[in-house]
Amino acid sequence: MKRLSFLLSLMLILSVFSSVVADAAAPQGISHSRMMPNDKIANHGSTMVELPDGTLFSVWFNGNGERDGNLTKLIGSRSKDGGNTWTEPFVVYDTWDFPDNNPVLFVDSQQRLWLFYGVIYNGQWVSTQTKFMYAEMGSYEYAARNGGNPKWHYPQPIYTNVGEGMFGEGKFLNGQWTYGIKGAEIKFVNPSSVTAATYLDPSQYVSVTTKFGGGTRFITDRFVVQMRNKYDQYVSYLKSAKPYDDVYSGRTDEIITMLTTGVSIKEPSIIKNSIERSSGADNDVNTWGPIYRRLGWQTKNKPIEVTLADGVTKRLILPLYSDSLANSVCAYTDDHGITWKFSDPIVGSGTIQGSLIQKKDGTIRGYFRSGKLDGRNGRMAWHTTYSESTDYGATWSVPKVDPYLKNDGGFELSKLPNGNWLLATNQETARSVVKPKQDGNRNSFSLLLSSDEGLTWKPIMIKDGMNNGESYEYPSVVVDRAGNALMNYTYKIPASGGEDRTIGFSKVASSEIGTLFNSVVTATYGSGKLPSIDSVTMLPTIELKVGDTTQLTYNLSIGGQSSNATIDTLTVTSDMPAVATNNPTTGIVNAMAPGTALITAVSNKYGTIYKFIVKVTQ
Repeated sequence: MKRLSFLLSLMLILSVFSSVVADAAAPQGISHSRMMPNDKIANHGSTMVELPDGTLFSVWFNGNGERDGNLTKLIGSRSKDGGNTWTEPFVVYDTWDFPDNNPVLFVDSQQRLWLFYGVIYNGQWVSTQTKFMYAEMGSYEYAARNGGNPKWHYPQPIYTNVGEGMFGEGKFLNGQWTYGIKGAEIKFVNPSSVTAATYLDPSQYVSVTTKFGGGTRFITDRFVVQMRNKYDQYVSYLKSAKPYDDVYSGRTDEIITMLTTGVSIKEPSIIKNSIERSSGADNDVNTWGPIYRRLGWQTKNKPIEVTLADGVTKRLILPLYSDSLANSVCAYTDDHGITWKFSDPIVGSGTIQGSLIQKKDGTIRGYFRSGKLDGRNGRMAWHTTYSESTDYGATWSVPKVDPYLKNDGGFELSKLPNGNWLLATNQETARSVVKPKQDGNRNSFSLLLSSDEGLTWKPIMIKDGMNNGESYEYPSVVVDRAGNALMNYTYKIPASGGEDRTIGFSKVASSEIGTLFNSVVTATYGSGKLPSIDSVTMLPTIELKVGDTTQLTYNLSIGGQSSNATIDTLTVTSDMPAVATNNPTTGIVNAMAPGTALITAVSNKYGTIYKFIVKVTQ
């Protein structure tokens, strides 16, 4: 009996131990759901927040267009089971006969729920008016609203008076330039008024000429002068560092040409046009008026809240961007939204759609998508730039190009409880020369982790539609109180008669974030040979001749366990199928033509990414 009891105890211990090992070795991976049924009309620009009651609330815009859809409105959905299921979408707000878009949700330290968004007045981004609503605690929780719309305070505009007011022409009196306190034009000095006796430092004005009969003026408005000075510094940085040449040699010079000279009549100089527009020089209705600086600012990503140097005051900092001016500012409030102030301009390679995060030393870093004047995408090589503020968002450094992050679409940052950074983005981009009308690559969606405040990043793939034509646009990420990474995005699916659109949701549990980001895929080819490491790309590389084939065998190591990765658990793509293909069913690589191809294999469950180069010779 004692022996039997011992054996039973041993079996029980082994059973428990096996269960623990199995659980540790088999993480659940990445889970997915949808926030709404498939639709044919626009569903885009989703935002999400965890409420104090632990439920999730998401809002996006839905309608017959973006900036020009009169039926476009804000709709939302809720989840009380961590994103597994979502309520039927409901109308959050609809400005009658005007499109509402780019909503942003945020819960501040006083438990106020904020909703920022834009109303477009005449079908162009330049006419956007940023507004906000808020709901106090007790009027927005799931139970309090029966899973429906929060009880909002009435919408309020953020009057974006960036730079200085309408001061008009300056006069030289008593040894200095002075201005009145009323006028309908931007602050300026008449060039004929500047002489040796009435000196004006060139660093304090920008010479701007209008094509509407208003001649040339020396614009002295602070915002315009800051733009020009920062652009000068940014171009000097590009000439020295050449950060875009990692795409191909000479790419940085092309970017400088786009900024300073322009590509064509339809794509003129970004710097010249943004300065003229911010000066009112291209306004044929009210030339030299500041309307293009007061409208056109849009939301995209959530604000951050920081504590000022007094240790008490909370500042809410909201990133705004202008497609019209091809740059960004930050709006900030120290009094809970009663008054708003604005930062200096953040200029660079069309710096738009910023996402903010605070470093351990208190510095705020903003990452910005590379855009194009008037919202035309695709010619800026998809690099992400970043700028920093050491005074709580009031002033910002001249941006630098991030050596790793590349993206041609919306993205968002968030922070894990341990301080590590997460970034949801369409990270995977083509290696080839930028195409004239190429908009980048939104057929894949990655989550990246940095444990050193942006110096290095490790990606996992959340969704990969390279083979099925799906796309995942404007991904956002929030981290809930349990440390789970929660993401939503515009989900487009090929369908007869066009495409189906919905809002997708993906989740990585806090207990699995470390496991998934530490997972590794490796591969052998032929009879178990390891690829060599290419000295240029630093990627595993195999060399084949035209007509050769070889079998690839993949291995996945996750959670300390290593196993063969069968081809049906991976998504395998080639960026140059004319050079080399990788059969997604058999794993056989076929060498087609001389050149190099980048093969990417992704674990469908865990998101682990493996890349290697195939060099094909005659």
